[in-house]
Amino acid sequence: MVAVVVVLALVGCACFCGGGALLGGTGPDTATEDPYGRGYYDDEPEPSWSPPQPFQPSAPATRPADGPGRYPVTYEVTGTGPVDLQFYDGDGYFIQQEKVRLPWRMELRTDDPNRVLVSAARSDGNPGGFRCATTVGNRPRVTDVAGPDDWRVQCHARPIR
Repeated sequence: MVAVVVVLALVGCACFCGGGALLGGTGPDTATEDPYGRGYYDDEPEPSWSPPQPFQPSAPATRPADGPGRYPVTYEVTGTGPVDLQFYDGDGYFIQQEKVRLPWRMELRTDDPNRVLVSAARSDGNPGGFRCATTVGNRPRVTDVAGPDDWRVQCHARPIR
């Protein structure tokens, strides 16, 4: 009796384990297959998107495009060595200029007296000091000074109170 049970158990195991091979079930298990080995993404092109570049006019506007501008603005940066400048022009565009020789001065007109700013940062290892000044209409002049250990100055419009 024990021999019959053992034989039946062996026959059952052979059917379950070996039957799959006879029926063609020896292929790879799709649940554990490498999802990246099938070339799923190979047909798709690489994305070519890049972030848009900020608008930089060819030359700073000295007055708004739609009129003469109500407020006169004067930017000044003085000192030694080249600096990298950033400022708002008459149209309100943020202008960036690199390695500008000093002294530098710009006069323009704007319709938005609160959108007035000039910033100067050291360029090419400039060891000297420099300063900025901003004047808008009849408002008091705004100044900032960078000593040998400072790397940037920034002058903005003094707000109307």
